[in-house]
Amino acid sequence: MNQPPQTEYTQAEAYAPMEAVAAEAVESLTDFPGFEQRSWGEMPCSHNGIDDPDYTNIEIDYSFSLEVSETDQIREDYVEELREYWTAQGYEITRDEESTYDDRLDRNLVVRTDDGITLWYRVAGYVGLVIQSGCVPVSDLSEIEYVPPIGGIEPGGEGDKLDRYFPDGIPTDQAAAVDPFANTQAGPAPFDSPGSYDNLL
Repeated sequence: MNQPPQTEYTQAEAYAPMEAVAAEAVESLTDFPGFEQRSWGEMPCSHNGIDDPDYTNIEIDYSFSLEVSETDQIREDYVEELREYWTAQGYEITRDEESTYDDRLDRNLVVRTDDGITLWYRVAGYVGLVIQSGCVPVSDLSEIEYVPPIGGIEPGGEGDKLDRYFPDGIPTDQAAAVDPFANTQAGPAPFDSPGSYDNLL
């Protein structure tokens, strides 16, 4: 029977490197207009079709406003810029596709870093950047430290949707905030797929 993956980070330790790799992507973009909101979430990790409560797949979601999402810069130019930047970084492109929805052209550009982090530039009605950790061991909520948002979102502001993780208030003081560039050496170890640790050696 396959065992859960050996990971370099726990859930609590993974947010900072995930935010760092997202920040690096945003810094590569021309005339960045700013995101409207950020949220943190989790998806289950399964083994033989059964969810493992001891593991989770972190998902960080940044999105532009609808108005900004409708611009050619965001829907077209940034796809090209990110493809070029991520390719130069040596990231593996796992999905690069276009599809038509009514009269709208949607796009999905997905890459995976050597550290197992997945970056997904999602162009639909709203456009956004999604970052996934792969399966990491679950941490107690009290262990999770606040990491300031990127892309022009005000820490703890209306667009910083982290109330679930910080029910007593988002700790935006410098002592509590974690620098997203403090650890950019590696993210979670590579996995067979973001939501499953089946077929791992």
